[in-house]
Amino acid sequence: MRHYLFTAVLLVGVLTSCVKQEEKMLNALEEQGVGMIIDNNGETTIYNLPGVQDLLRLTAEEPERLKGAVVADKRVGKAAACLLIEGGVKCVNTPLVSTPAKAMLKEAGIPIYAREEIPLMVNMDGSDLCPMEKKLLDVKKPEQCAAILRGATIEGFQMLDMLNEQGLSLLVFNNGELTTHTNRGIQDLLQLISDQPERLKGAVAADKIIGKSAAAIMIVGGVKEVHTNVICTPARELFEANDVLVFATEEVPMIMNRNQSGMCPMDTQIADIESVEECVAALQNMPKL
Repeated sequence: MRHYLFTAVLLVGVLTSCVKQEEKMLNALEEQGVGMIIDNNGETTIYNLPGVQDLLRLTAEEPERLKGAVVADKRVGKAAACLLIEGGVKCVNTPLVSTPAKAMLKEAGIPIYAREEIPLMVNMDGSDLCPMEKKLLDVKKPEQCAAILRGATIEGFQMLDMLNEQGLSLLVFNNGELTTHTNRGIQDLLQLISDQPERLKGAVAADKIIGKSAAAIMIVGGVKEVHTNVICTPARELFEANDVLVFATEEVPMIMNRNQSGMCPMDTQIADIESVEECVAALQNMPKL
């Protein structure tokens, strides 16, 4: 019982501290006519770009500014909420919050103090829903919301769910057509790039596990967005260097072989090759393993 009482007292203390500090910040927010104020360990910074542009930049380039910070934001819709959660803020204060945003923050354990709550965030002239709120309306997970704000499609996440539920190895969505594949390793990708390269050009792909070899084929094939359960660091770096959107549940240093005794043989063969075109050529010339 003492443990629970102590926890409750601590939580009340945090909430009270946040609300007092944020009310002060909120007044400053309104007096200065800015969009967002962040206080982190006594260092206060002011931001004023439209929408969630500042939060997108901070989560990508300065995540340390958000981690454990107290934030006052002019309007907190679902888009802002998911980025604040990703940033690991301590608590949030706002004049106006949408119900989905408030629920998302509370589920993440982040206290929020709002002067007014509305069912859904609307655009500035009140004629329609805020475009961001509308875009994320049916997305439940904060990490998926954040990824969609960065350019991911909801179809990509749905494809990865389907892949896992049905025990598939690869799904490719292009021009409204979804194809499913079940072979191990990179067999299906090699076949696609050799026999149906048009299936990969501009496609969204979901792959169970992605090593450097799978990444090289997708890049050469022109895949624009990738979702996976597991990706190795070299594969992620290849995607990023070639402007391919990639969303992975887990990142590992390398993809292991089937008996977990060493690196995947395909990745081993191209480990020292930098050019993705040369990687694919090497993979196409390898005997089947």
